[in-house]
Amino acid sequence: MTGGYTGKYCIVDLSNGNTEIVEPGDEFYRKFLSGYGLGAAVIMERQKPGIDPLSPESYLGICSGLLTGTGALFSGRFMVVGKSPLTGGWGDANSGGFLSQAIKRSGFDAVFFTGASDTPVWVDIRDETAEIKDASSLWGKDIVEAEAQIKEELGDKKVQVAVIGESGEKLSLISGIATDSGRIAARSGLGAVMGSKKLKAVAFRGKRQIPVARPDAIKAINKEYIEAYKKSKLADRLTVRFMNGLSRIIARTGISVPTQASTVKEIYKQFGTPGLTVYSAMVGDMPIKNWRGVGYLDYTAESAAKNSDVNVIKHQKRKYACQSCPLACGGIIDIDKGRYKGTTGHKPEYETLGAFGGLLLNDDLDAIIELNEMCNRAGIDTISTGATVAFAIECFENGIINENDTGGLKLGWGKSEEIIRLTEMMIQRAGLGDLLADGVRLAARKIGHGSEQYAMHAGGQELPMHDSRLDPGYAIAYQCEPTPGRHTISCYLYAGLFGVMKNFPAAGRLIKQAQSKQAKDILRYTAGSFYMQLVNTCGMCLFGALTSTLPIVAWMNAATGWDLTPQEYLKIGERILSLRKAFNMREGIQPADHKLSDRAIGKTPLDQGPLKGKTIDMDDLMREFYDTVGWDLATGGPTPEKLKSLEIDQFI
Repeated sequence: MTGGYTGKYCIVDLSNGNTEIVEPGDEFYRKFLSGYGLGAAVIMERQKPGIDPLSPESYLGICSGLLTGTGALFSGRFMVVGKSPLTGGWGDANSGGFLSQAIKRSGFDAVFFTGASDTPVWVDIRDETAEIKDASSLWGKDIVEAEAQIKEELGDKKVQVAVIGESGEKLSLISGIATDSGRIAARSGLGAVMGSKKLKAVAFRGKRQIPVARPDAIKAINKEYIEAYKKSKLADRLTVRFMNGLSRIIARTGISVPTQASTVKEIYKQFGTPGLTVYSAMVGDMPIKNWRGVGYLDYTAESAAKNSDVNVIKHQKRKYACQSCPLACGGIIDIDKGRYKGTTGHKPEYETLGAFGGLLLNDDLDAIIELNEMCNRAGIDTISTGATVAFAIECFENGIINENDTGGLKLGWGKSEEIIRLTEMMIQRAGLGDLLADGVRLAARKIGHGSEQYAMHAGGQELPMHDSRLDPGYAIAYQCEPTPGRHTISCYLYAGLFGVMKNFPAAGRLIKQAQSKQAKDILRYTAGSFYMQLVNTCGMCLFGALTSTLPIVAWMNAATGWDLTPQEYLKIGERILSLRKAFNMREGIQPADHKLSDRAIGKTPLDQGPLKGKTIDMDDLMREFYDTVGWDLATGGPTPEKLKSLEIDQFI
């Protein structure tokens, strides 16, 4: 018996209303698993190269994970896939919540949309059927209102809905796709692809049982794993080193931090990601003042603490866990100030607290909560929005734009009311906001006058709140991965926390045999990236991988009924990584097109703080990484030999 996947995906053509159900066969799943592995294979096969991602010919996929709904823990994430209108290459994003399982319960591993409707529509996916419905009354509503209206129309409060907000409707290239009233698959600008198709929402429901080949084995693995996970005080020796180092730095500031939360796992469990805000700001992990500031000098420990741990969760109404999660880092807050006063929303996550906090020198938590809810309801990426506001502030500071451009706003660091107003202009595409709504790369091209130096991005994707000068592994991720400017794949720290050497002994042996420290680091990073391809295609959570050594190979074999070795699975991860990179090569994207902004590699190094004097030889780092994974610096993708060895040469 096979399990873990339904064996079917659906394609809905919004131009003519036709629906196609495809059963690709077991060998397809052995090669590409599910999630964005499946998504990349389908889109590479069906979508013509060189098309405009906002044209009707493009494909947009919403995918579940291979392990979602099988009983495996940490497996509740869904993925959206397609050509990114922001970067021009492969685009994907994922989010937690409860949508992923609903996709599979509807009878499919993924649903793809092509074509475009003349009028707004939403699609009801239920029990292996797809019905296109009028969305005229939904168009213009925020994601909370639209989701509620669909649930009311269907008479089902448990139906799971993927929906775009105002930013997706207005084709903002930094818009995403939301679920659960504010969780967003935010990166790559795929909300704009959905909006270009006039597709407001997709609802998933069904009663299909998710097949599991060896359910008793899943239960046994879970029992052993969860007992160890609950007892563990320290996820890994690297966690000890990481947290002890942070604690020593924080102690110098005189700021009190929660001593009972001594590991990453405990911090996430107690506070969620906001528990790391003050740490990250002080050690140089959080970029400060658009990547040119220093935490303890420009954004003090006192300021960072206002947006961290206890100060965030004092607003928390209740905690929650995503489907199948034993960690429960999510939280619903009461909003008691601003335009959403008297309502509830998702608490701001670390990336949001960084992007609207340290990046802008803003320590007004009430303003950040309002900004978070604004962005969530509009379906716009908080990382990209904060980075774009930082770009605009620095342009204003240097006289490149003025009050005539900003509609009278006097932009400045830490000016929360102006930050809120500019964000609102971006959501509405009003005035200067129309130009900024497509991110910093396009904004800088249009503004000119040297503004490019203030646009912090890689390949068009705004950079996350983790400084590559502190961990050069992030620099590899930001510049070299198929989706540039992303922090959730691998870095040097992650690679150690993942426990790859334990789960994948053959990779561990290669790392030990490496002759230089950089070679060892790059091999660790690479193994971590291959591993995260498995994590993502299984619908699993990065936080599970960071706080424990996941028994992912055992889970996959138990769910599917396969008996593949760890090395065979790692090879699948390598295949999926190179397939996504091959998409970029097919689209004509060269390595220089994903070049990381100069500040992020310390081209002019900081002269103070934890990152003082830090520079990265990005050319050398990229060259060695490309050699390691079998990619060609001339074409920007896998070599012909690598394509053939991974059995994906048919796509190129």
